[in-house]
Amino acid sequence: MELPIFNDNLKSSGSWTSRLARELDLYREWRNSRTAPPGGTGTYLSTGTDGERLAEALASVAGWSTGDGRFDRERLMEVNRILRGGEAPGELLRVAPPRLLSELHDPAPASMLPHLLDLAFDWFTTEGFGELHPLEQATLVYLRLLDLSPFAAENDLTALVAAGFYTSRGGLPVLILSPMERDEAELKQFTQALEAAFRMLTQPLVEYFADALIRTMQREREGTV
Repeated sequence: MELPIFNDNLKSSGSWTSRLARELDLYREWRNSRTAPPGGTGTYLSTGTDGERLAEALASVAGWSTGDGRFDRERLMEVNRILRGGEAPGELLRVAPPRLLSELHDPAPASMLPHLLDLAFDWFTTEGFGELHPLEQATLVYLRLLDLSPFAAENDLTALVAAGFYTSRGGLPVLILSPMERDEAELKQFTQALEAAFRMLTQPLVEYFADALIRTMQREREGTV
């Protein structure tokens, strides 16, 4: 089962995979030297989002990734519910078209969202998806959820936290978020990578997330998170 906006263009680059592996070794060594349990969250908060809600959502995702290893539409809904302060499940999904993220962004009608979310999570359990690097898995999950924009609010952060399930399951920190205050160059890089992804060129966004995750681990080790 293939997703509508992606094709088979993910090929692990020796550059980002080796850099990520080196930083992960340092990060794990640092975590193991601490008295706190391993599994940092890299909590760079998004502007306007309550930190306690984000921490709760991250803790839920981390627990699921090391528990039964299951992530599906119901758990995605739970992440969005937490981030929005506990709204009733029936009020979470959007009923109107979302904000367009690109000239190529063509979100599905609201009536199709439950079915399309189930199809997406079915695809995320296929053998081919499982053969990808955890960071590539996380990127595809983020992109598909962003493409659907299924919620009335907090679509971007919900997608990022959901993507963190797949990095956490793969032994990486649970959250792949850039710092809250990104400089102009980084914002431009992200915008260009996202635009390329909507043109079915996903590798730039994978590499962007790899760099962001490396910075997250470095800043957590340096105590600047």
